[in-house]
Amino acid sequence: MSLTRDNKRLAAEHVRPLLQRLGPMPKEELAYLEARLSLRPLKRGEFLTRAGEVADQVGFVVDGLLRKLHVTPRGKPIVRGFGGPGSVVGAYVSLLTGAPSYLSVEALSDSRLFVLPWSEMNALYRRHSCFQTIGRRLAELTLLEREARAHELLTMTASERYARFRETHRELLPQLRSYDIASYLGITPVSLSRLRGRAAAARARGR
Repeated sequence: MSLTRDNKRLAAEHVRPLLQRLGPMPKEELAYLEARLSLRPLKRGEFLTRAGEVADQVGFVVDGLLRKLHVTPRGKPIVRGFGGPGSVVGAYVSLLTGAPSYLSVEALSDSRLFVLPWSEMNALYRRHSCFQTIGRRLAELTLLEREARAHELLTMTASERYARFRETHRELLPQLRSYDIASYLGITPVSLSRLRGRAAAARARGR
């Protein structure tokens, strides 16, 4: 597998900085990993992984927007998180266990991702210790994200969760639909509209 010149440039601009933030990598190991990436476009509504399938890829988001969601037995989607440019997305439980995923990863807009087969990721762990460091750091970040999410849902009011969401997802807000934000916050779209109105009124008073 080899990347085209344009895709090599994209990988250098979008994947390399992310990997280097996760841990130090020798240049030759970085080049080895990049050679195993492939660019995968996703149209709006397409899935990286669909619930019920066995996940086999991890994705590094170049552009666009994805959501991670569960679906209730009655067919109601419940949003668990989002993935914008510079993020890593995947159905990690399925990747780790080899069992069908109970999580879907869906494109909310036309998106591009560099994807790496999970079998290649496991081979990289055996190849060099730098990949073990990166894998451990990704696992730590996933755990921290889930702990923070549980803390917000268990201890914060809807207003506090909305304020936190605006702070942590500032760059994604213009692209997100009200339904998806409300689902992530665990409230109805009507409640979200009220929260937005109160927040706007508070900002106006503060001017």
